[in-house]
Amino acid sequence: MKRSRWCLVFGTVLLLVGCIADEVGGVYLLTETVDDMPSTKNHSAEVYFQAGDTWKARSSADWLAVDPSEGESGRNEIVLRTVEANHSRERRMATVTIESGGKQQLLTVWQRNEYALFDPKVYTVAAEGGEVEMSFTSNVAKDSLLISYIPQEWIGWEGDTSKAGGTRAAVWNGRVRKLVVQPNPERTDRSASFLLVMYGEKWRTLYQVLDTAWVHQLGRP
Repeated sequence: MKRSRWCLVFGTVLLLVGCIADEVGGVYLLTETVDDMPSTKNHSAEVYFQAGDTWKARSSADWLAVDPSEGESGRNEIVLRTVEANHSRERRMATVTIESGGKQQLLTVWQRNEYALFDPKVYTVAAEGGEVEMSFTSNVAKDSLLISYIPQEWIGWEGDTSKAGGTRAAVWNGRVRKLVVQPNPERTDRSASFLLVMYGEKWRTLYQVLDTAWVHQLGRP
């Protein structure tokens, strides 16, 4: 009895989706907006929709590819792929048009601007302390990147006795500067967050925070 009821409900949902697809123009978008695609090339996102007839899809921008670009009626999936990196300071928008039965629906796609990403984003240190080598990838010019954190007594950049809260990525020349973590005398864990920040000609003019990483130290046993 339960199985029959489930089948009835599932069938009703499919029927309603098909009817909606006809009412809104032959296409019912299950995904209406793709937001925050990274600035990198070859990043992809899946989009799902219901088509009442054969369909075609096209992108309004050269930096965004659609695959496949056509198909049959029913529930479908297309993959959106960035074919160019966004090397501007503004995120950009494209639209994907999906047409079926002479009618169409528009999908909005946003790609982020310059990027910088920690990899990994979480670093775990034992209670005894030690060193952390943070790493990141970025398409931002090195003289426009700053790594910042709130100065704390138990953690700091290698060789920096002032406990400064930031260091320019240009100093690293593409390499990672070590962090020194002091022993944790407490039984409770503690953490510090680090921000990858893009800034202007005057480094105090910050444009935006691009990514965040955490150094997590365990408490003593």
